[in-house]
Amino acid sequence: MVSSKHAFWIALVFTLAVFIFGLVMGFFLETQRAGQVQKNLIASELNMLDEQLRNRVNERFNISCESSVSDTFNFAERIFHEAAKMETYDASSNLDDTLKLLHKRYDLLRLMLWTEAIELKQKCSKEFHIAVYIYAYGIEDISKKSMQSSMERLLIDFKNKYGDEILLIPMAGNLELGAINKVLDYYEISADELPVVVIDEKIVLKGLVTFDELEKTIIVR
Repeated sequence: MVSSKHAFWIALVFTLAVFIFGLVMGFFLETQRAGQVQKNLIASELNMLDEQLRNRVNERFNISCESSVSDTFNFAERIFHEAAKMETYDASSNLDDTLKLLHKRYDLLRLMLWTEAIELKQKCSKEFHIAVYIYAYGIEDISKKSMQSSMERLLIDFKNKYGDEILLIPMAGNLELGAINKVLDYYEISADELPVVVIDEKIVLKGLVTFDELEKTIIVR
């Protein structure tokens, strides 16, 4: 009887110790994640300012088309990788609202990048294609999640193959941002139709497409 009680107390103490350790580790990880998200928020603010000033510098100082286009592609790469880091965080964390806010800022950056790229093509007569991938953020639908993952991999493979011939700009279309909503209204795209790919501001591809279909639509035109 005594040994049974002793074993019970040992098990209880061990369980409490594991529970407390789990709470401390969870708090530590959440605090660490919050610090990293805060850094990303600051980086996002700087990128927004950088993008606005970059446009003005290009216009005011008459920067060459070659330099402007190269800079645009480099900037697209930078915000793509920064936003990708952000999306590695667990959406189920207590920072969900902060991550959503951060995502909105990156989406506004991407929209600014899109408008700049359109102006560059018109001004410089540069031969590159703009593929804007508009998807649904934070959805629960498993089938749509799977379709979007397939589309993302396909578009990255496509970008890797054609390099500087393709400016790939992904952005969420369901975060209730007025400017992006106007774009969706212009192309008559509803939230239920996401994901879509807008090619060179003229062609809208809806749903899952194959690599060959994308190639024929963009390259062979």
